[in-house]
Amino acid sequence: MNSLFDEGSDGRKKFIGRLVNLFVTEATIQFQEQFEHPLLRMRVGFDSLLTKFLERLKNVTRDLVVSQAAVPQLERRGQRVIKSLYCELSSRPESLIPTDAWESLDPGDTKERRVCDYIAGMTDPYAEKIYHRLFTPGIGTSRDEL
Repeated sequence: MNSLFDEGSDGRKKFIGRLVNLFVTEATIQFQEQFEHPLLRMRVGFDSLLTKFLERLKNVTRDLVVSQAAVPQLERRGQRVIKSLYCELSSRPESLIPTDAWESLDPGDTKERRVCDYIAGMTDPYAEKIYHRLFTPGIGTSRDEL
């Protein structure tokens, strides 16, 4: 059998699909008696061998992916984009947020809540586009389509 990495992207996708299938089909519901609310009482569980495998998989993911400098760098960039958008859009939301989008937000909410809801509904590419339009010199014109 070829190694996972010899098969390229398709091989990795198939392998991940098999892992997902394994976890879904082997999952059991375990009840936690210490909680009253039904949703808090239910927890997903696996047999001990699969639990050990999942722990090792989490460790590998942490060591090879999450702990790499690129991840916190991207996370920090995302935080800066969101914070900057919030501060700028909150200053004049009625003029900086498209009218149809602003009017579709709950008018009973505070201005701040409506700005949060607007930003939360953005896709990453849209948020980056608006960020660059607002903060990057030379980017965007009044005729750009959003």
